[in-house]
Amino acid sequence: MEQFLQRCIDNLKKVKFIRESRFGQFLISVLAELQKVTWPSREEVKNSTIVTIVVMVIMAIYMGGAQAIVEVIYNGIKRFI
Repeated sequence: MEQFLQRCIDNLKKVKFIRESRFGQFLISVLAELQKVTWPSREEVKNSTIVTIVVMVIMAIYMGGAQAIVEVIYNGIKRFI
């Protein structure tokens, strides 16, 4: 990835109108910043995705249960009114 980004930066710097434009300078600096990023490995991404899905399922079950309990309480109170 780093080599790809460096090639992109080098190629952008070769084109005069890109090198001298404000947008070109912005694009070059963005690509330079992307080189500094520590990219996660495939295993880290996989583990993070699994954790996210598990947490979402747990929260969905919790919210569904809470809604069901509130609904039962609401319907119980509604009968007396």
